[in-house]
Amino acid sequence: AAHHRMSVSVEFGPPASGETKARRCATISDHLVSIPFPNEPSCNTAYAALKRSSVKFAAQNYLGHRSYEADGTRGPYQWESYSSAFADVVKIGAGMRGLCGLESKAGCKGDEMARIGIYAINRPEWIKTLMAAFSQRIVAVPLYDTLGPDAVKFIVGHAELSVVACERSKLASLLKGGADKLKRVVLFEELTEEDRAAAKSAGVEISSLCDLREAGWEKRETLTEQMPDPEDWAYIMYTSGTTGDPKGVVLSHKNLISSCAGLIRGVSSTKVDFLRSDDVFISFLPLAHSFETLTQVSSILVGCAVGFYQGDVRKLVTDDIPLLRPTVMAGVPRVYARIYDKVTQGIAAKGGVAKMLFSWGYNEQSFWVNRGLRNPIWDAILFRKVRAALGGRVRLLASGAAPLSADLHHFLKVCFGCPVLQGYGMTENCAAAVVMPIAYSGTGNVGGPIPCTEVKLQDTDDYKCTDVYPATASEFENQVSFKGEFKPALAGKVVPRGEVCLRGNNVFVGYFKNDKETKETLDSDMWLHTGDIGTWNTDGSLSIVDRKKNIFKLAQGEYVSPEAVENSVSPSKFIGQVWVYGNSFENYVVCIIVPDKEVMMAWAKDTGKSGSFEQLVADKEVQKMIFDDLIACGKGAKLRGFELPKRCAFESKINELGQGFTIEEELLTPTLKLKRPQLLKKYQKQIDAMYAEIRAEEEAAKRAV
Repeated sequence: AAHHRMSVSVEFGPPASGETKARRCATISDHLVSIPFPNEPSCNTAYAALKRSSVKFAAQNYLGHRSYEADGTRGPYQWESYSSAFADVVKIGAGMRGLCGLESKAGCKGDEMARIGIYAINRPEWIKTLMAAFSQRIVAVPLYDTLGPDAVKFIVGHAELSVVACERSKLASLLKGGADKLKRVVLFEELTEEDRAAAKSAGVEISSLCDLREAGWEKRETLTEQMPDPEDWAYIMYTSGTTGDPKGVVLSHKNLISSCAGLIRGVSSTKVDFLRSDDVFISFLPLAHSFETLTQVSSILVGCAVGFYQGDVRKLVTDDIPLLRPTVMAGVPRVYARIYDKVTQGIAAKGGVAKMLFSWGYNEQSFWVNRGLRNPIWDAILFRKVRAALGGRVRLLASGAAPLSADLHHFLKVCFGCPVLQGYGMTENCAAAVVMPIAYSGTGNVGGPIPCTEVKLQDTDDYKCTDVYPATASEFENQVSFKGEFKPALAGKVVPRGEVCLRGNNVFVGYFKNDKETKETLDSDMWLHTGDIGTWNTDGSLSIVDRKKNIFKLAQGEYVSPEAVENSVSPSKFIGQVWVYGNSFENYVVCIIVPDKEVMMAWAKDTGKSGSFEQLVADKEVQKMIFDDLIACGKGAKLRGFELPKRCAFESKINELGQGFTIEEELLTPTLKLKRPQLLKKYQKQIDAMYAEIRAEEEAAKRAV
C-alpha cells in the first residue's frame, strides 16, 4: 500500500518559536509558482489565458447554456466556441468604455481603476462581462445572486459602483437597493418597455448587453484592449462572512492566476490530469464565490467546455446534470449529500434484494478502494447504474467551501469510481491553498499545500504546536482535547496543532477601505491568519479542526467543535439541516433540527402515518425517532459523550428548497454556511427551554437518589 505513504508536503525554511516550520508542496518546493505554464510567462492573467485559449482551442466548445423555449421551459444545451466567445468579450469590453464611460487610465493602480458590478445567476453573459471588464483593466465586483436589496445597497455604496450589469430577475432588487449611487444598469436581456420605465423612475440609465456590443464594434479601432498587469486589481469580492457587514476582499490578477497554476501544477498525477481540454464542467456554485471563479479560470487555461445549470438548484441533479453529462464537477458538501440521498433513497425504494445487493457490493468495493484498487465486476453489476445519476461520465469530483465528512467522501469514491478532491482555502487566498493530489487516497484531511502557497501552524491559547497525543487508551478516555477514537499509531507523539497561516502569490491584497481588518489578518511578513485551527498529520497532510471562533467550551472545560458535530450527524437521512449549540455555562450540547421533508413524507407513506409535514414534525414519537437516529449517527462517527446533543428542538417552517435556515432570513451565507450568532438570536427561547428541561431532569434525578 505504497500510495498511502506518499508525503504531500515538505518542511521549508527556519522554525520560529510558537509555530511549526512552514510546509510546501512536496513536488515543487524550491519556489512558489505564479504562472500555470513555466515556458509561457506571458500567460499571467485570466484575460491573457482566455486570449491564448481563443487561438489554441479556437473551434472547441467553451460556453454552454440550455436554450430558452417559447413555452418558458429550457431546451438542450447550446454551445459557443472559444474564438467566438473571445471576439464577443472584446466588443463588450470596448462598449464598457465607449457607452458606459468606464475607463482605467494608463498607469492608474488599485482603487483608481474603474469598477463594474455583476449581479446574476451563473450564465454565459456573467463570464463574458467579467472577461470584458478584464480586457479593459476594469475591476469586477460580483454580487451574490441571492442578496436582497439591503446587502446590494451596502455593496453598491461601499464599492462606489456607478455601473452594474445584471439579469432581469435582479433588476427590481438592484434598483431598490442601489439607485442612489448607480448611473447605469446593463441588462443581459433585450430591453422591454417595463425595463425602461423601471430604470427611468429610479433615475438610472439602462442599456442592454447588445447595446454595449454594438457600441464596442463601432469604436473597435480606438477602444482597443488594455492588457491587465499581474499586479492590477481583478476583483473586489465581498465575503458574506458569518458576522457583521460583508468585507471587500481585493484580489489581483496574480492572486487569481497563481491559485489556478497551483491547482493545475500541484494536483495532477502521472495518470490523471486535474482538467483536460476534452472535459465538460458543470457550473452551478455562485460565480460571486472564489471557489467557482477558480474552477472557471482553470477551465479556460486547459480549454474545457463549461455548461451552466438553468439556475434552479432543485433541477440540477434531476435535470441539468443528466442532460450535460459532465466529466468534472465542483460542489459543496451539501450538494454531494443530496446526491447521496438520491442514491440511497432510490435503493431503499426498490427494497429487499436490491438493498441487500447494494450493501454487499458496497462493502466489497470498499475493501478494494481502501487498497487503491477496484473490482470491475461490481462496477459492471452495480456502480455503473449509480454513476448514471450524474450522467455516467464523471471522472473527477471536487469539494470545497466546507469539510466533507470522511463517510461521504468514501461513499463518493466507492460509488463513482473516480478521485474525489477535497481542498481548503478562503476568499482571502483565492479559494485554494491546500488540496488533495489526485494520486492521494487518504480521507479525513484536506491534503497538502499547492505549489503557490506555503502553510504553517501558530500556537493559540488552546492549541499548541508542541501538543502531545495521549500515551494510552485510558489516558485518551480521560482527556477532552483530542477527539474521535484513540489512534495507537500516535500514542505519546507530538501532534502539532494551531492556527493555520498561509503565504504565497495567491494571498489577497487587503480588505477594501478597511486597513484595521487587513492588519489583523495579514501580518508584516505577509502571512494570512485564517482563524481556522488545523493539525499536521504524519504524511504531511493538513486536517482542519474548526473555526477558532466557532469552538466553544462547556462548563467542565471540554472543547466542542460544532461544525465537526454537525458533519458527523448530517448523514442521518431524516435531517435536512442541523445547528449545534453550547456555551461555557452549560454541561451539555443542544441542537435545532430541520427535518428533510422528502424523506419524512416518504417515510410516513411507508409506515402508514398520516398528516402534513408540520404535523409529523410536531409528533413526539416522530421527534424521538429522528433524535435517536441523530445520536446513532454521532456514535457511529465516534463522537465523545459530551459532543452528543442532550436535547433537540425542531423547525418545520421551510422554504421551497426544504430549508428552515435560509439565506433570506440571514441564517445562512450564500455558500450555505450557518450564521451562528443570528441562529442564536432566532432560537434563544428554544435553547433556554431545552437547558431548563435538562436542569429540571437533573434536579429530579438528585432528589430520587
